[in-house]
Amino acid sequence: MAGTTVTDVVRRVVALRGWPADLADLAIRARQEEPQPGALERALADGEVIRSYAFRGGSYVFTPEIGADLLAARTATRVWQTRRFQQQGGFALDDWEPLRDAVRDALATGPLTRAELAARLAAIPSLAHLAGAASGAGSDSLYKPLHWWGDICFGPARDGQATFRLLEGDPRWPGLPDLDQAGRRAVTAYLAAYGPATSVNLSYWLTEGLSVPGRRVLGWLADLGEAVTAVSVDGADAYALTADLDRLSIAEPSGAVRLLPGFDPWIMGPGTADARLIAPGRRAVATRGANLVIRGGVVTGTWRIRRHDVVVSWFGEAGPAPASELDDEVRRLAGMLSRDLELTIEVG
Repeated sequence: MAGTTVTDVVRRVVALRGWPADLADLAIRARQEEPQPGALERALADGEVIRSYAFRGGSYVFTPEIGADLLAARTATRVWQTRRFQQQGGFALDDWEPLRDAVRDALATGPLTRAELAARLAAIPSLAHLAGAASGAGSDSLYKPLHWWGDICFGPARDGQATFRLLEGDPRWPGLPDLDQAGRRAVTAYLAAYGPATSVNLSYWLTEGLSVPGRRVLGWLADLGEAVTAVSVDGADAYALTADLDRLSIAEPSGAVRLLPGFDPWIMGPGTADARLIAPGRRAVATRGANLVIRGGVVTGTWRIRRHDVVVSWFGEAGPAPASELDDEVRRLAGMLSRDLELTIEVG
């Protein structure tokens, strides 16, 4: 859409995989009529959107208000209290509150890298034993709960190194809400973006993605009452927001061809196991993060850039490759990337 901002796009897709950064940036630009290179990085620097550890342990970009709901949902299992999690990070449960205080104090003057945070911990006698864990291979286990609790998020990269910054005191950050309120809003946001959605889709998003127990997810869905309506899509039971039913009932199928970056929300939202979007035999290409070609919303190939060519590997079972539509998409991609590109089609 013309004039669509980064915040508009991120809010619409609910959560966008934040790494690799170039793919996240391209996912934003692919949804803008007038894409601006580096717009995602600027939105993150301005705090319009934030990047935190969320789904499947990876970093994701979301608006502060949606992020607060998703991060609250991630705390449902209190996984940091388990012995296994503590062993992975090299810490004990009694370390948490002193660690939180120390990290907040350290970040009060601005974003720091893992190594810089570790040096601050090393200077505190009661926390010096965590210095190695704070910068080594297990450091993510130490920092992830601080993201889930809304203490910190990723800051701007510095010299190729990730940094963390404080969320506390950020005027856009609402703080973590009540878990069940957050969960109901998370279900609503998901259905608004990806509905009609099946229970499997919801499980992929909230149970597999954020480790929310399945019964709790179904409870949040039930709590929404008449705001959600059970529907049938090609014989499959699904759910949609009642407010969206009229719009969905008049929606027309589209045969549009699009070139999407790896880990794009179009696939990562419903899940790579959704056979409506990608054939089971082709699932691995999406899971590995290949750039995808979609036609009519269904994955029909992959693409990659080789020198000045965009090489489209069109799936043979998808029928003849639509050369004209693919050529239009390559021109659109060339504009987004500000470079000359030509189309090459391979069938396999």
